[in-house]
Amino acid sequence: MNNFVFKNVRPFADGKFGSPVTMNVTDGKWVGETPEAALTVDARGAYAMPALFALGMDFKEPARDDVYTFRDGFRAMRLGGFSGGLYESPANPIDGIQKLSAVEQVFARSGLNMRPLGAISEAYDGKALAEMMELSEGGAVGFGDGNRDPGTPRFLRLALEYGAMTQKRFFFLPMNYSLRHGAQVHEGVVADTLGMKGSPRQAETIALFGLLELALWLKIPMHFKQITCAESLGLIVHARARGLDVTCDVDVHHLLFDENDLFGLDPNLNLHPPIRTSADREALWNGLESGAIQAVSANHTPVLRQDKEVNFEDAVPGAVSLETFLPAIWAELSKRVGDARAVELLSQAPARVAGTSAAEFAFGKASDFVLFDPSLETEVAGETFAGQVRNSPFLGRRLKGKILGSCIGGTWTSRG
Repeated sequence: MNNFVFKNVRPFADGKFGSPVTMNVTDGKWVGETPEAALTVDARGAYAMPALFALGMDFKEPARDDVYTFRDGFRAMRLGGFSGGLYESPANPIDGIQKLSAVEQVFARSGLNMRPLGAISEAYDGKALAEMMELSEGGAVGFGDGNRDPGTPRFLRLALEYGAMTQKRFFFLPMNYSLRHGAQVHEGVVADTLGMKGSPRQAETIALFGLLELALWLKIPMHFKQITCAESLGLIVHARARGLDVTCDVDVHHLLFDENDLFGLDPNLNLHPPIRTSADREALWNGLESGAIQAVSANHTPVLRQDKEVNFEDAVPGAVSLETFLPAIWAELSKRVGDARAVELLSQAPARVAGTSAAEFAFGKASDFVLFDPSLETEVAGETFAGQVRNSPFLGRRLKGKILGSCIGGTWTSRG
């Protein structure tokens, strides 16, 4: 295990970033004495904040390792300051104990706090139930829909009744795929102007209402991934008031873009679910401020270049985000909710959603942290990203704030 001396860092403690100090790290802990043979890093007043925890990650391997691999994903996490994340791959459903065991072996070698979601159905086809009891006993922290159609209401009821025996949370991306009808933009004036099919917000709210009713009926805890519109938040808050254990998150890109940004026809803004209106975006920010939304999701979805360098409507939906997540969101998030709440939304809160805890960041304890300077800028270029993909809407932009590096599991990953 390497030893480190971090000079002139402002550590996060008691809900704020303190005055510059020297942090000595040895055996993965923040200690008092200067360790021998230490690597010295001058942070020049940068923040030392608790490492982040990611919701919504897909690394594609093994089914699509031509796109992205576990190695790429773990590298991206360290570059972005993530010490762990909740993992679910639509391309590789964890629907049986053998698949779970294989994935957990890979996770164990990563040195990261990776938590797997089991599949609700075999191959996410909404027809045959996955081995949820065995998956739960084997370490799955909950069960997800793979961001695909979860099946008929009858099938969902059976799945929820079976899965309820595990006492684990269910994770859904609320979407009525019939109403969406393959559309990749919000239904409204912008879609009409661009001459594209639109996905109405009712495609989300109708699916969400049905899932909430099932959850209330069967007393099932649920989490809703990547909520996009104001009406959805109202339904969730109402269900919570009726006693349902329900949480939700919002995708980082839905906080920073709205449908007006689609006039540039950047295929990297072809996302699942689609970007909606500026009013919806403001409602999502208000949801973070009020506590209606529990966490900010990375929604990291790698896509090959040839599948993005096409017409907007023909592009494969998705964007990579792990490497740009913190500089993209920090300035506006800390401005809106304050430093303490911002750290909570990016670190501890998403870890709780995943049924785990973020690494403690304090003197004498585990020291997984990311060095971040909010006064610098990040120029997003091809070399910013791990792996071969570059499908980011921030490509070519300058973001406010820069990650200097991360210290996770005693390993220092520098970003210069």
